[in-house]
Amino acid sequence: MSRITEDSLKLKAAIEFGSEYTYEIKNGGHGPTLVIEASSKASASIARKKAPSKWEDLYVLVVYSTAPSEEEPSGLSSIV
Repeated sequence: MSRITEDSLKLKAAIEFGSEYTYEIKNGGHGPTLVIEASSKASASIARKKAPSKWEDLYVLVVYSTAPSEEEPSGLSSIV
């Protein structure tokens, strides 16, 4: 798949499913896959309701990370 086609599909997905997600096209076990990355479990649940399991001849996978982001404090206080 060409870079222009990938970018076009990602833009179309952002318009259709929402710009609050990150979109990536990868080769998965079932073939070309649109990976929708959400920021939280609740946001991923909303994305799963919006997106079908197959879209534009791509399988659709919605994921989210449970790891704390680098912006969040680690919970350790510094000694002053």
